[in-house]
Amino acid sequence: MNMYDAVRITSYLSDNGFISTEAEDDADIIILNTCYIREKASAKIFSELGRLKKLYVNKKKAVPIFAIIGCVAKAESENVFKRAPYVSIVLSSQKYHLLPSFLNKVIKDRNTPTPENKKKKNLHLIDVELSGLEKFDNLTPLKKSDKVAFIQVQEGCDNFCTYCVVPNTRGREVSRSIPSVIDEAKGLCDLGVVEINLLGQNVDSFNGVDENRKPSTLGDLIKRVAILPSVKRIRYTTSYPSKITDDMIELHRTEKKLMPLVYLPIQSGSNEILHKMNRKYTREKYLEIIEKLKSANPSIQISSDFIVGFPTETEEDFEATLDIVRKVKFIQCYAFKYSPRPNTPAAVMEGQIDNKVKADRLRRLQMELRKNQDAFNKSCVGKVMSVLFTEVSKVDTDFVVGKNEYLQPVIVKGDKSLLGTIRDVKITSGSYANLKGEIV
Repeated sequence: MNMYDAVRITSYLSDNGFISTEAEDDADIIILNTCYIREKASAKIFSELGRLKKLYVNKKKAVPIFAIIGCVAKAESENVFKRAPYVSIVLSSQKYHLLPSFLNKVIKDRNTPTPENKKKKNLHLIDVELSGLEKFDNLTPLKKSDKVAFIQVQEGCDNFCTYCVVPNTRGREVSRSIPSVIDEAKGLCDLGVVEINLLGQNVDSFNGVDENRKPSTLGDLIKRVAILPSVKRIRYTTSYPSKITDDMIELHRTEKKLMPLVYLPIQSGSNEILHKMNRKYTREKYLEIIEKLKSANPSIQISSDFIVGFPTETEEDFEATLDIVRKVKFIQCYAFKYSPRPNTPAAVMEGQIDNKVKADRLRRLQMELRKNQDAFNKSCVGKVMSVLFTEVSKVDTDFVVGKNEYLQPVIVKGDKSLLGTIRDVKITSGSYANLKGEIV
């Protein structure tokens, strides 16, 4: 989601005459696009702000215009200016389309002469309201894109998991219209995009309307995207287990452009913990959904998210999580220690787990997850897989790197002429980190 936002922010600025630079010590404007999911996110942002300001002060350069965008901006709001008064702009994730006009105001203010001997205060501009679809109404056509692109189709969350800040920082669920998404997809196709990932905090909850104002599902949207000839691959992220419909599962049987990797966060294998998390499914329901998916398409593999050390989690609860891992054999996963987030019910629950216990459980979980990923990668040896090549290897420029159907990195000997193409590759070796192969 932040990657999508960053592309859009860059586009807005380019359209308004700003030029990006990779040199962090030679910018007139520095924008931090932020996430608030993990503990100490705010502390890290303010630490980074301090480091960047010091960089310019030490070089006797003018301090750039600082802008904070995203979930930390929403959570901290006016407090940003109190903790870092040299920051000029604070915008929520639903207001970043205002950035060009805000920047022009700050630039104009900085260039306005001040009375002699009177220190001018830094202008502070803020808008952290959550206004639904407003930012999508202000989208402008991109001028360039990678071969793989994201389209945000849904934002916000109505699930209110007890550990999560998303409903507070991204707002309630809203969905774009199908014509709006298709227009963006067509624009990306004109730029050479061949793979599109449809994004949403709860993408399965998509309920946008079509041209006739008829309510439509994620499956309806995917069918419309699949019609576009230039689109060769479609993915969707992130799914909420109990929101996946039978129609969506059936689409995995019938739509060949839909990739066979389903990202399905479970968080815990314990029903007791799932209930306390306010996750609206059980481990049994989760396993039933996976069984349906694999029945529709036996090639489907599952990736997921896990949180260990949630309040009151016992060793028995944790063993239930390990059991789910062994049953499902996830091929990719994100696993984290539970982080108390401000203004969430879980942060004040009794039974907070000692950090050493959380760290030990995370280590054990990651070992189990790594076994599955390593085993799956090695099981690919000898198979022919479809690979979209996206970059020249940074280690050896005689090789190129792409992603297969399961988002595994695949390395083959070749040059940049392969970039942007999808080729069949016979896998010759597999490790935990990547696959290697030969074009067939």
